[in-house]
Amino acid sequence: MSRGRKLIIVLGLVGVAAVLAASAFVAFEANRVKQIFAANAALKEEGYYLSPFEFELLSVSYYLDHGQYLTGISRLNQIHAQMTTREGLVRIPEFSDAHDELAFFKSLQNPDTGAFYPNDDDPVVTKIGVTANMINLIEALSAEAGEPFALDYPLSFLDRIATEEELTAMLDDAARVGWIGTMIKPAFVSAVELQDLIEQDERLGIYGFPEEWKHSYYRWFYDNQNPETGLWGPRDRRTGEMLEGGDIGDSGKIIKMFVDANGDNIRPGMPLRYSDRIFASVIAGLSKPMPEAPDRQHRWIIDQDRGFRFLTKYVWKNATPAEREAVQGLLEHFITTRFALFYLPDEGAFSLYPNAAHADLDGTSEAAGMLDYAGELSAERQAALWGSPEETIRPLGVLAAETLDENAISKLSKADDLISIRFYAEAPTEDFTATPLAIYYPRAPVVRDTVDLLVRLRLWLEATTQTMGNWGRRDAIMARISAMPVNPDAVALEAEDIAFLDALLQEHGKLDAIGFDTLQVPRYRLLYERP
Repeated sequence: MSRGRKLIIVLGLVGVAAVLAASAFVAFEANRVKQIFAANAALKEEGYYLSPFEFELLSVSYYLDHGQYLTGISRLNQIHAQMTTREGLVRIPEFSDAHDELAFFKSLQNPDTGAFYPNDDDPVVTKIGVTANMINLIEALSAEAGEPFALDYPLSFLDRIATEEELTAMLDDAARVGWIGTMIKPAFVSAVELQDLIEQDERLGIYGFPEEWKHSYYRWFYDNQNPETGLWGPRDRRTGEMLEGGDIGDSGKIIKMFVDANGDNIRPGMPLRYSDRIFASVIAGLSKPMPEAPDRQHRWIIDQDRGFRFLTKYVWKNATPAEREAVQGLLEHFITTRFALFYLPDEGAFSLYPNAAHADLDGTSEAAGMLDYAGELSAERQAALWGSPEETIRPLGVLAAETLDENAISKLSKADDLISIRFYAEAPTEDFTATPLAIYYPRAPVVRDTVDLLVRLRLWLEATTQTMGNWGRRDAIMARISAMPVNPDAVALEAEDIAFLDALLQEHGKLDAIGFDTLQVPRYRLLYERP
């Protein structure tokens, strides 16, 4: 064999070895990501403070996507070591009062940067989202403690984007991604959350953003909307094309810069554009099935939540009947999926990850948000989305029944679009959640009735030792779901529990039964009366 051929073979073997080594290294680091997410779930359950966690992962995404591979891998390994050894993590203590709790969370601010983020050297964009989240928390705790809002340190990390030129450079940088940024969530999402700091500054005076600077911020997003899809999102650094036409999750946050919850324009000179294309694009995005990879599942469910909130809150009034019907079908499927994979019936609450061993605050917070945008936490909102009870309820008349048996109940329960039936001693007029005596599931439940669910959620929140997840806070979730009045004594019944319903009929002489669908919209009404 000639020396040339030997050299070619040797070089080929070296190349194969290099590819195999690189593949093994990628697999090794990918496994570390899985371990990090598993540790995150366990640590939240144990009560550790983890608010910066997902934003630190954004720094890894940023470094890798910008070709700073050693820095990115080093940061990933640092996060892995901390999450798996608990070294340097802080467990949230039991608080004696609101003053004690406020002091603890204020102490987590980084004195060198003012951010609620541990690593000084990471890009400024990674520090924005978690800092905005923590300021919201401290504002709420200050109100509970009866103290004026104040931070211990100035938000000096924002000095790095203090000019309009620096701001634009940061936005351009965060919005342009390479091939790695097409596979993992880029830091662009945190740049979007700068709007939260702007709103907090206007309310609390936390920094002092000039009006011209704020105008430049909003104008950048206004000019970077995709005219073909109506969405916003990061772009390919090489071609300038917006990835997949835009990102549903990011767009669901950005649209709040330009319209209010009623869909009305709020930014002078920047009216919302392309609303017809927005609806079609978001519907297409919401139609994508849930992926199998855990990190992609996490992103998928967050994007689903943002997408449905996007449509039902900000552009609903512009939707056609066909578009509303399409969203209704997709939302019914999503709600069923969330209950099937993320709800833990034995605990009565939700996890952030599918098929988890225990519920957590982040998963429960997202589920409470789902109840909100689906209209389950407000009769007015439900009517605005799906129609008033007068429009949605099909009256089935009066059924004279000596006993409430399987035959009598089948007059209502045979409707295959029903999830649950609530029984009332007196017909409710506007409030369908406050006075039911019982909730009956004609089939083994996957999706839970709102009354049954809210009672279970409140019990779990009262019992859990968790106080704060990556972003979900126990008190905030409780406040959100407590706005809807429910009867805590309403009994949840399954198909074989008809005898209990018959006992109610014997006691009251009549029962008003209303059947509810997956979205908990009232669909059928039947009055049972003893002759």
